[in-house]
Amino acid sequence: MKIDILKRKESIIITAIEVLYESGINGMTIKEIAKRQNISEPAIYRYFNGKGEIIKEILKRYSIYDEVIKNTILDNHMGGKEAIRYFCKAYAEYYQNYPDITTVMFSFDIFKYDEEANKEMKNIIKNRYNLLFMFVTKAIENREISFNNHAQALTDSIFSILWTITFLWRMENCSFDVKERVLLAVGNIINF
Repeated sequence: MKIDILKRKESIIITAIEVLYESGINGMTIKEIAKRQNISEPAIYRYFNGKGEIIKEILKRYSIYDEVIKNTILDNHMGGKEAIRYFCKAYAEYYQNYPDITTVMFSFDIFKYDEEANKEMKNIIKNRYNLLFMFVTKAIENREISFNNHAQALTDSIFSILWTITFLWRMENCSFDVKERVLLAVGNIINF
């Protein structure tokens, strides 16, 4: 029974992400999710207290690989430059393999009106940024790259590349290899 509940909850979240991707936050209604799940609206409420709780679960899904990426880099004792490359590659692959999840990055309406969601998204982005900053700092300190000790400026540039190319990829209906383009752009800055 518990496995069925977990499967249904997971299925509802996947459907909610699909609806968010296709219709935006206003189109992501309990009614639409229930319709696509082929269940009643009250059935959704057996698993979630409402749209806000579904959004929190979507944010968890968005950040599901953050610890895995961090631990892979740390466990493999990657140098700064190698860690930067892996960081960019891992997120670009995640987005490329699951384009629907990128909707979370660009759905500012979700975060504007929901204080908890806003706080959670800021925390996710801040943690990702700080992790990248740590690797950039390490690369500069180890003289793997030269960037005049402006770790924040370089981190801003790399983070912006990942964000902007993902946005362009989405705007062009995922018509190019986002991972290849991200790595090429970041590689031009730090030569890998």
